[in-house]
Amino acid sequence: MTKSDTEMEQRDAKRKQRVAANSGIADWASASPSLLQRAVTAVARCGGALRLGYSRDGGVYSIGVYYNGESETDYVRESEGIDGYLTSLIEDFGDR
Repeated sequence: MTKSDTEMEQRDAKRKQRVAANSGIADWASASPSLLQRAVTAVARCGGALRLGYSRDGGVYSIGVYYNGESETDYVRESEGIDGYLTSLIEDFGDR
């Protein structure tokens, strides 16, 4: 890989970050690390699990909640606030 290839990749990565930040596209990097940790802990302590991802077009957060033999996928728009969703999830499963 040449230096120019590396520079182009870095430029593309920065552009994608800028577009995501300005377009309301879901980005897990913008979620509170503390809330993510607390949500995973709360669900896991109850015997459940979480799956974190994005919708096919990358426009919304996709959160799979596995608990008590059942699964559910919730979708959260960037404009709805992922931190608010995580806070609700922590409350539902009990932050211990």
